[in-house]
Amino acid sequence: MKRLLILGATGSIGTTCLSALRNGLADDIRIAGLTALSSPALPSLAEEFDAPFLYAGGSDMSAIREFIRKTEPDIILNAIAGKDGLPASAAAAEEGVDIAMANKESVVMGGRFLLSSAERHGARIIPVDSEHSAIYHLLKGRKARRLIITASGGPFREREDTSSATLEEALQHPTWKMGKKITIDSATLANKGLEVMEASLLFSFPPSSIDVTIHKESIVHSMIETDEGAVYAMMSPPDMTHPVLTAIMGEGSGMHDLVSPLSFSSGFSLTFSGWDAGRFPMLALAYEALRNGAGYRIAYTAADEAAVNAFIEGKITFNGIAETVKAVLEDDYPSAEPQSLEEILSIAEKAGERAETLC
Repeated sequence: MKRLLILGATGSIGTTCLSALRNGLADDIRIAGLTALSSPALPSLAEEFDAPFLYAGGSDMSAIREFIRKTEPDIILNAIAGKDGLPASAAAAEEGVDIAMANKESVVMGGRFLLSSAERHGARIIPVDSEHSAIYHLLKGRKARRLIITASGGPFREREDTSSATLEEALQHPTWKMGKKITIDSATLANKGLEVMEASLLFSFPPSSIDVTIHKESIVHSMIETDEGAVYAMMSPPDMTHPVLTAIMGEGSGMHDLVSPLSFSSGFSLTFSGWDAGRFPMLALAYEALRNGAGYRIAYTAADEAAVNAFIEGKITFNGIAETVKAVLEDDYPSAEPQSLEEILSIAEKAGERAETLC
C-alpha cells in the first residue's frame, strides 16, 4: 500500500484521484495528508479518507517541507494550480519523495533547477498530464525523433474571430471539466504552450522536434515518431483517472478498469489538423519563449497567469491575454537556467507585475 500526499486536494485533479479511491482503490492507496489553499471541504475529506494531517495555507516552501516530513508519504500528487505549485515541488524534490506531477508550471519555471534537485535527491518526477503521461510510457524502450502533442482546440477551435469572446464562452470547454484558469488556457492554447515547454524539459527534446496537432476527440493523448518513421500513439477516453492513478501506482500495479475501454466495434472517428499562429498566438509565443531561454519560460508562465486573472475580473478582453503576454516577453530576461528558487520567483514576480500594469 502506498502512502499518498495530495497537494491541491479540492481541485480537478485532486478530486479525480479521490473519486477513484471512492470507487474501489482504497486498498491500494492510503492518504497520508491533504492540502488545499482554503477550502471548507478539507475537514470532511480528511474524515472520509482517514487522512491524519491537513494543511490549508499558502505556498511557503519551508511550511510545505515540514508538512511533507510530518506525513512521510511514498509519493506526492502535486495538483496545485498555477505557479504556486513550484515551491511545493521544490520541497518534495529536496526531500527525495517521488512526485506525480500535475502542476506543469513547476517544470516550466523550475527547469533544470527542479529536475537536477530531484535527480540529486533520488526523487522521480512522473508526469500526470495525459499528454506527458502518454509520452512517458511511449518512450519506454523506444527512441523517438519527434513528439506530437494533441490539443482539443478548446471552445474556439472553429471560431475565426475571438475579439468579442466572453468569459462564459471561454469556460465552455467541449471535452474536459477543469478549473477556470486551465480552461481559459485551453481556449487560448496557452495550456498547450506550457505543455510543449514541459515536454522539452522532461524528455530533452528541442522545440523543433515537438509538434502540436488539433485533435478534437481527445482520444489520442500524444504520439511519438521513431527514426524509422513509425508513429506510436496512446489512446483512451478523455478521462484523467488513468494518468493520475498510473503516475501514483505505476503500470502493472494490479489496478483494473480505471476507465471504460474504447469500443472499436461500435466505431468512432479520429481527426487531426494543424494550428494557426494567427488564431492562437499564445502557442506561438510559448515556442518563442522556449527558444529564448529559461527567463522567458518563467516570464511567459507568470504573465499568462496575471493576464488570465485580469480577463476573469473583466479588466481585459480575451484577445488581451495574448497581447499582454507578448508585451511582457518583449522585456529582457536571463536565458540561463536559474540556480535557486529565489531567482526563479524573482523573475516571475517581475513579469507578473509587468503584466498587471498592462492590464
